[in-house]
Amino acid sequence: MGKAAMIGSFDCQDGKAEEMEAVLASMVEAAKQEPGVEIYSYHRGDGNTFWFFALMADAESMQGHGQTAAMQQAMDAFRPLMASPPQMQMTTPIAAIGLDLKDSRTQGQQ
Repeated sequence: MGKAAMIGSFDCQDGKAEEMEAVLASMVEAAKQEPGVEIYSYHRGDGNTFWFFALMADAESMQGHGQTAAMQQAMDAFRPLMASPPQMQMTTPIAAIGLDLKDSRTQGQQ
């Protein structure tokens, strides 16, 4: 089994972009406490649009995402700022520069 990734975007409510940026920073801090998180990033697009990318060690880590108390608290602050539900896509990374896509559990077993 390989790594799991999530890619997506969302829009925040008008006039809430700076507040959203602060909430997203707290979500990144909360993600540091979650097992299997390798990359967890948010990006600002045009206007009120934000993008995100997460890379997890495996599907189990992705399934467990968002379960810590710190992440739950951050999500509670995040939801009221959204203009509409996020558009998300789960993916399996296949090739990249700068990302170790090897399954760390199977390294050395070849």
